[in-house]
This record gives sequence, structure tokens and C-alpha cells, in this order.
Amino acid sequence: IEEAITNSAVQFREKGLTISLDLEDELPPLAADRDSLTQIVGQLLTNAYLVSPPDSQIGIIAARRSVRFEQNGTEQDCLYFAVQDRGGGILPEDVPRVFARKYKAANPLIAGLGDTGVGLSIAKALVEAHNGRLWIETRPGVGTTFQVAIPFVRALETEA
Repeated sequence: IEEAITNSAVQFREKGLTISLDLEDELPPLAADRDSLTQIVGQLLTNAYLVSPPDSQIGIIAARRSVRFEQNGTEQDCLYFAVQDRGGGILPEDVPRVFARKYKAANPLIAGLGDTGVGLSIAKALVEAHNGRLWIETRPGVGTTFQVAIPFVRALETEA
């Protein structure tokens, strides 16, 4: 997370954006591909940068949480992180298409997303490759929070 923030620092400064960072102390190690995690956070920060108005704040949280996975309905011990922007949110009818790469590449932009969204579909694929979950909560007129959960146990089993 810190590496992705450092990589984005110049852009954020130029736009007058500040980052509120809330990293939980004592997070256990996560068996995962470091470059992939940096790319995931980087894509989420890029989107937040593009949609956020000048001189606003982007929030980042990282913590250990129990997260329910919809595929099997179980809760798992996860590294949870979220990137929150003040970019005006995404309309409810557009939410199902946020991660749909082909839709956005061939159609107009979705309000509340910073670009064609191809980076978001890549981020989702990388999260899922780590047996994780990427989802959003959005409030039209306010902003969007992109949330990621990557299981500690499953990630370790995948690497073994």
C-alpha cells in the first residue's frame, strides 16, 4: 500500500489531494505476489485520483477482518483494504458494469469511474487470482469505496 502511494505521490500533490491512511498495526504476513498487490492498490488509487475533485481527500484503510464470501457463504480471516474517494459516486444501474472490461471499452464512460475501467477489471482479476474478493459501496453524489479482501489462510494454501 505504501509503495503504491509513493508511486502516485506526485500526481496527488499536483491535484492537491491528500491521503488519509489508516493501517492497522501488527498485520500478519500475507503469502501473495507483491507486484500484484501493488498493482491492485495502484489501480484503485488511480481511479480515486481521476474522479476526486481537486483539494479533496482519499481514504485508505488496511486491517485484519473477517469477511463473508458470497460464493460459498463462509467468513474468512482476511487482509482487508479499502480506497474511498469523493468523486460523486456511481449510479445504481451502472454498478453491475463497473468491472466489465468489454462493456466500458466499447461504450461511454460510467459516471464515477476515472477512465474506461480496464484497470479495475485487471485489479479484480488479480484479487480473484489470490482467492480474494473486490467489491464497491457507492453513494451517488458523494463517492465510492472500493474494498478488497484477500484470505490469509487461502493465500497460504495457494502458495504451498
